[in-house]
Amino acid sequence: MNYVEWLRVRNFLRIVVIVLAIFVGLGIILRVSVSRYMSPDVWVHQAMMHPGVKVTHATLPDGTQRTIIDDLAQSTHAVIDDHGYAGKHIVITEPSSRAHHEDKQVNVGSIQVFENHSGNMTTTVIDTNGAVPMVYYMLLADIVAIIVATILAAPLAREIDGHLEITLTKPITRLRYALGAIGADVAGIVAASFLTVLAFYLCQLLFESARLDFSGLNSRAIVMGLAFPLAWYAMLCAGTTWLHRSYIWVLVFTLPIAAFVGVLTIIPTNSVVALFVHDVAWVISRVDPLTYVSFAQPNEHGLLTYSDSNFTLRLSMQILFFVAYSALAIFKWQRVEA
Repeated sequence: MNYVEWLRVRNFLRIVVIVLAIFVGLGIILRVSVSRYMSPDVWVHQAMMHPGVKVTHATLPDGTQRTIIDDLAQSTHAVIDDHGYAGKHIVITEPSSRAHHEDKQVNVGSIQVFENHSGNMTTTVIDTNGAVPMVYYMLLADIVAIIVATILAAPLAREIDGHLEITLTKPITRLRYALGAIGADVAGIVAASFLTVLAFYLCQLLFESARLDFSGLNSRAIVMGLAFPLAWYAMLCAGTTWLHRSYIWVLVFTLPIAAFVGVLTIIPTNSVVALFVHDVAWVISRVDPLTYVSFAQPNEHGLLTYSDSNFTLRLSMQILFFVAYSALAIFKWQRVEA
């Protein structure tokens, strides 16, 4: 009975697949383009550009290709263990005057860097195949999911404004029809998130054997990354159903308005007018799912983190928004007359 909505979801997911396939194709081109720079042989060649550098190659019993670089003039010793698709383990020992002093540990995606200072020497350990936090993937997935949710979030408004008379002749109750339409869109949003994660995982596989980190912050990011787009969809669905004659404008302007209200909630309250604007914006922001999304920030070691003491509350609000806004949309839908 919701065949048209399923077709709409299928057609839009086809567009998502095409766009993601383009990104994967660009990743393949990039991989081929930079392959010449991803080998330790290139690093060795660069290190040998000045005299006095001794390079030794060896194959360990487990098949690891080891390259040892000794630069006596610079008092630098480097060991590169190439594990092939499993990544590289690099240990560099050099004078502390040549090393960086800002961070002792840095994590960027799958690359982990650790520095240890001992006297006048610094040892830097670089591993290129660490576990990638799922929070990175969910950030990308949510961007796509929000776009999909925004475009799909008018299933009932399209019926009201287009061919309500035909819809009402279907041998199904209005409640079942609305639940079926919303369910189809929810499935499409979740599918778009999954496809995005899969596409960027394939992109990462082009460069290394990708391992994903699902622990701690990342597991919460997955749950919130699924709940937030659904709550956002339900809010837009309610708005477009109640304002069905202008549902296009609701879809276009809701996100900019929500962002603008969010900015107003953080303006300095150093005057009566500013305080009034802040309070009004704060009240309005309480019914916006975007308000309950917490963005992780890198700490001094480059690790993403945030204070999640209120995670349960924020997740509960997203679930509440999805249920409440969906109920508002269905309530209006059941009272529309042809």
